Amino acid sequence: MWRPCGSKRCCINQRTEIISPKENFDSNFAYTILNGPFREKVKRIVQGGTQIYVNYPAVSNLNLELPKIEEQQKIGSFFKQLDDTIALHQRKLDLLKEQKKGFLQKMFV
Repeated sequence: MWRPCGSKRCCINQRTEIISPKENFDSNFAYTILNGPFREKVKRIVQGGTQIYVNYPAVSNLNLELPKIEEQQKIGSFFKQLDDTIALHQRKLDLLKEQKKGFLQKMFV
């Protein structure tokens, strides 16, 4: 089913819910919160055995306290920079591992 998602359209199915804030919300802050404290709250209410799920009424009862938009922007920017730095170092680490692998192959040929 196609539904409007803000100014865009998105495809969702019966197992998908849309989280839409009631007030101004910084996207970087949202990413940090939804993948941190909010995710931990959701993990505590999952149901099912093999295929876990969370029903809408349970999620709709979860609350998040939000700081003012200015603070959200500062926090979101800080964590985005941190994530970018981690990604950069991860790429460097991956390259070094490939280099090591190449050296080891040349050593034992």
